[in-house]
Amino acid sequence: MDSIPQPTTPAYIGHYHLLEPIGRGGMGLVFRARDTRLEREVAIKCLRTELFEAHYIERFKREALLLAKLNHPNIVQIYDFIEAPDQLALVMELVDGQNLQTYLREHIVPMSQRLHWLTQIAEGLAIAHDAGIIHRDLKAENILINKRGQSKITDLGIAKSQDFNATLTDHVAGSYCSMSPEQAMGEDISFKSDLFSLGILAYQLLCGAHPFGDTGNKLQIMQRIISHPPTPPHQHNPDLPAEFVDLLGQLLSKDPNKRPDNTHWVAAQFKKLSAINVHDNIASDDTQALAMPQYNIARSARTQDHPTFETRFVAVAAPKISLWKKLKDYIAANKIVVGSAALSVLMITGVIVWQLQPKPPKYVAVIPPKLTAEGMQESQQELVKGAVYDAIQQSVIQLDGYYLIPQEEIANVNGSNEDIRKATVADELITSDIKCRIETCAITLTRLEPETQKESSRLRVRDARNIDVLADRYISVMETAQNTVGTLYSTKIISQPSIPEHAYKAFLESTQQYRNSGASLELLKKIDGLPSAIKETPTTSTLYKDISLDLFYDTNNEEYLDRLETYNKQHSTRTNTTALHNQFYLDIARGDFNSAKNTIKKIEEKDGNKLALNDLHAYMEMVKNNYEMAIYFYKNSLKVKKTANSLYNIANAYRYQGNSDQALKYATEALSLSPKLYQANSLLGVIALMNGEIEKAITSFESAVAQNPQDISNINNLGLCNLLKKNYSAATKNFTDALSLSPNNTTFLLNLADSENLKGNNEKSKQIYASIISTSEGAQKNRDHLRNLAQAYAHTNNFSKSFSTLQELERLDSQNIETTYTAALVHALAKNTKSSIFNVENSLKNGMNGVWFRFPWFDSLCTDTQFKKLLAQYGEPNRCPHKL
Repeated sequence: MDSIPQPTTPAYIGHYHLLEPIGRGGMGLVFRARDTRLEREVAIKCLRTELFEAHYIERFKREALLLAKLNHPNIVQIYDFIEAPDQLALVMELVDGQNLQTYLREHIVPMSQRLHWLTQIAEGLAIAHDAGIIHRDLKAENILINKRGQSKITDLGIAKSQDFNATLTDHVAGSYCSMSPEQAMGEDISFKSDLFSLGILAYQLLCGAHPFGDTGNKLQIMQRIISHPPTPPHQHNPDLPAEFVDLLGQLLSKDPNKRPDNTHWVAAQFKKLSAINVHDNIASDDTQALAMPQYNIARSARTQDHPTFETRFVAVAAPKISLWKKLKDYIAANKIVVGSAALSVLMITGVIVWQLQPKPPKYVAVIPPKLTAEGMQESQQELVKGAVYDAIQQSVIQLDGYYLIPQEEIANVNGSNEDIRKATVADELITSDIKCRIETCAITLTRLEPETQKESSRLRVRDARNIDVLADRYISVMETAQNTVGTLYSTKIISQPSIPEHAYKAFLESTQQYRNSGASLELLKKIDGLPSAIKETPTTSTLYKDISLDLFYDTNNEEYLDRLETYNKQHSTRTNTTALHNQFYLDIARGDFNSAKNTIKKIEEKDGNKLALNDLHAYMEMVKNNYEMAIYFYKNSLKVKKTANSLYNIANAYRYQGNSDQALKYATEALSLSPKLYQANSLLGVIALMNGEIEKAITSFESAVAQNPQDISNINNLGLCNLLKKNYSAATKNFTDALSLSPNNTTFLLNLADSENLKGNNEKSKQIYASIISTSEGAQKNRDHLRNLAQAYAHTNNFSKSFSTLQELERLDSQNIETTYTAALVHALAKNTKSSIFNVENSLKNGMNGVWFRFPWFDSLCTDTQFKKLLAQYGEPNRCPHKL
């Protein structure tokens, strides 16, 4: 048969019966066909015969691979790919309906439906962008509307992976009227090019016209897109609300850097506008397609037109996220945050880099040494333990097919060897028992493994070796221990080049000082002065990274990032994998997610550790506040190893997404593997607090405090419990205790100010709110600072700044339930009743308990019947007119 069957001749491709042609694209005909096996109708795109050249075939295959990555109700689904010597065909979902352009021409469509379509399109586009795919030709003709009124993105024939460097030499891919400026000029494009095209489509749906005028002259429209501002929306739709204009202005910015940074955020904005539209009856079903009555919800004062429509859009840039701070100071995360628990969430690949080898991998837990001594100073004991611990870890890194479990994960178990094996799902453990007397130490190194593969299996000794060393010869201790590990595994461990005794001792002292006292510039200078041979070891490089990033986030001084970058470049010869991990965290600290993504790819080329790689991806998505993708990668980690740490990680991601049920499920499972995992107890407390189960929350927080008194976030959370119980004096004491350990923590300050406010100490509370503003205004803006700052502004009646700060927060962290709660609070204090109730409803629907709306900040909403009904529906029927 021919490659492209004639439409009048019944024909088959494989088991697909071609029925009739239904369209033609740049690469071939599209047929309606019948799948004779599954008895369903499908669409089949057949490659044009004249395109049967290698590069066109490759392009067609690429289309199939790209589409196969996507599975979303608003994207046309691929079913099959057929390749034979004389034919290529792509089998897809058959959408029974019309394209959007045709549909709009033949129907009067209410504004509510148009906004619903834009939400769906943005959600589908976000999934494509998550997979690294750029559509490149997003327009009304490439949106299909099925019989149920659902929109579906189609024609990804010229879609391009963001990682694929091929270009089309014969023309600029895409349609002239929907191109971004960078696409029209033939420059490299990113997913933000699609956002510009989405802006054009949204403008057409909301205003009934193209933002750059008549589209009849292709060259003219391209020139306008490149160099002219779009037509102000009010010229086509005078009643278009400012919120709509603002979003269009962001999408249609000519500078890609000034467009939104996250397509999920764009989808959330369309969804919000759609919901507000429904609440306020912006356009009823019997209005004209573009008619929009006056928008009544209160909003900040601004002109109808956005700067984009005047000259060039100067967007409020999303602040760089304080990333490493989320690891070290997650105790300050927010009013109901788990605290230093995120140290476990995000540092899984932190302190010790894993040297990965081909399959089958085995994960090794190195247990911290146990030492008993007679006649030896405690400081020297610590140095001996440090030398042994360092030696074993560096030895495991060299073993073929063995991966080192991070020491933080082991420390968090806080249990026996059996407990550690169960919680980390370690394949093997290495223990070290040290007995010292005056100048000598006897060391026993033991290799343990489970008797069977069953979870309940007990550990048995695979091998054990005894060695004797001089206690004050730390190089000798390290080298002897390394050689013994090699003996345990019947391999030779490569020793470090000659290192002076005093230099190795200085490294051990630096490690101990960092653990006991934290980061300091003096520590960095001390490591800088060490010989290159020791600075190239994985443990030293990672120590330098930890100190540098701690100092950067404490001071916001980029000098520390520059120091780390220089160190990483100069001392990466022998530890490329370590250097790449350190570079990844450096990329994140600089807010350079594209570079971080490329660094992960380089790590993947050298590493086979899928658990570590998935955790790196998840870490990046968490700090980008993209919880859906973080959950995706954490699920992949669980497929590799279901550890207590991995279970906690995904539980915390679900908690931030607002899915309390899933968070509770995974946190409980984490505790079943590791009963003393204080982070999981802390998370259970947060979930209970969010659900209004105050006594249960107190029990969990008290358990977490007992397990780790250093985690002051749980003291803060106990204060929140007392605040909700109206025990304001106890709450004030909790917050004061937390602040005594972290005086500049704006979250603790905000809680203390709220407590004083509720006690009636208005002047004192205003002073504390003012201190939050002075502290946060000059700090690096992350979601926590923005959340606290927005509330502090609102409590001091500075609503203009509160709204602008809230907008920044919504751009940065729209998926977080605490963002919607903050929005509800700010709008309530500003007497924007409808906007507040909208956010109250979203907070309740996403899992926040009605108890959180008992606070008097929400009293003004009691005049609204909808608020009363909502609170009654969610367990607070007596909220109004009752006041705290």
